[in-house]
Formats: sequence, structure tokens, C-alpha cells
Amino acid sequence: MLSYSADTGWVFEPFQCALIVAFIAFSVYRNRVRRKSLRQREDGLYVWVEWHGGERSSDTDPSEPGGLWDSEADGDGDGGD
Repeated sequence: MLSYSADTGWVFEPFQCALIVAFIAFSVYRNRVRRKSLRQREDGLYVWVEWHGGERSSDTDPSEPGGLWDSEADGDGDGGD
């Protein structure tokens, strides 16, 4: 992205920077879609829509600490069926 070398000075890599910006934008979009669609059914099941349109569900609130969205770094974090 941005690096310094004694030989070349400061070097800016636009492709790497664009990848990082795209990843951040995707993460924000994914979280926004999830949070806007999160609802709790009458039977207590939490249901939400993923960015690709698939519906997921969980017995516990996925947005709470320790929930499915919080544990994405450890697994796939896509919830149940």
C-alpha cells in the first residue's frame, strides 16, 4: 500500500489500496444489510438476510457479544438454516 525504501523513497501501490477500500466497503454493506433485516419471530428465533439474499437464523441474538456475527473470525459466521 504505502511503503518506504531507502532506494526508492515512498512507494504507493494503488491496487493494494483499492483492495483494502473494497474490503472495508463490503464489510460495511454486509453488516448494514444484516442489521436492517434482523427480526425475532414469534417462536423466539432470530432471522436475518445475508448480503447475497440468503436467509439465516439463530436461537440467540447474533449481534450480541459472543453471537454468530461476533464470532466470524473463528468460523464462517453464516448462522443456521
